[in-house]
Amino acid sequence: MPNKKVLPVMKYTDIKGNIGNGKPTILAFGMTHCYSCIAMSKVFSQVLEEHPKFQIYSMDGQKERLVSRDICKLKEMPTQIFFDASGEEVFRHTGAYKKAVVDIILKKYGFE
Repeated sequence: MPNKKVLPVMKYTDIKGNIGNGKPTILAFGMTHCYSCIAMSKVFSQVLEEHPKFQIYSMDGQKERLVSRDICKLKEMPTQIFFDASGEEVFRHTGAYKKAVVDIILKKYGFE
């Protein structure tokens, strides 16, 4: 049975120091009233259950507007930004994915 939990929403100031700490990181930007954003949060929650060492953080794109708009240059939600272990952005996607597609992306970009 797939996990139906969502990721806890984090503050960028609390997690920004983890980007580039030697582990790949995903920032998943969304909004609490967005169906696709909630669906992605559930997918990433399931990924974290299978891979607890991954760093996957849910960000509220509205509450973190300065980060989402000015730092990350986002225009739409949901958007996921994938960083390698050194903190370099390696992939970015806007919209929702099924878990099988996320698994392929994770493997391609070294999340193992």
